[in-house]
Amino acid sequence: MPTEHDAQPWAIRSTLIAVSDLNRSIDFYREIGPFQELLRDDAVAVLGDPSPESIMLILRETRSNRQARHGPQSLGLRTVTFNVGSQAELDRIEAVLHRRGLFTSRRSMAEGASDLLNGRDPDNLPVTFVRYDVGATIGADYYRSVMDLFYSLDT
Repeated sequence: MPTEHDAQPWAIRSTLIAVSDLNRSIDFYREIGPFQELLRDDAVAVLGDPSPESIMLILRETRSNRQARHGPQSLGLRTVTFNVGSQAELDRIEAVLHRRGLFTSRRSMAEGASDLLNGRDPDNLPVTFVRYDVGATIGADYYRSVMDLFYSLDT
């Protein structure tokens, strides 16, 4: 039984994403993932599940004429990666990305230990979806491949 002093695994609870069109982005993220609209107030929406274990996406509409991402050296969120539980879910997400014209690539890594699906959100933010084989062992070569991949996502 865990105690207050036992180390607990960390997970990202929420991510704030600046978007140019709130309705369009809500529609995209609700279709792509297990996100329902929990709250919307003016130019901000919270998507997720009411459970405290759920990841939340906080979408904030920017009301500026300068709605551009500025290259791989700019500060701020550069990509979002989601773990998905099954090959079927990865296939479903790929179909959504293709239908919306937002698919980038799909590849198997670490001799089939994982599959990575890359795309873009409606504002051109790179999004990645990964499925891991249960019980697969991954090592340093896998993480080096992932690191190299992330350099290419942002261009």
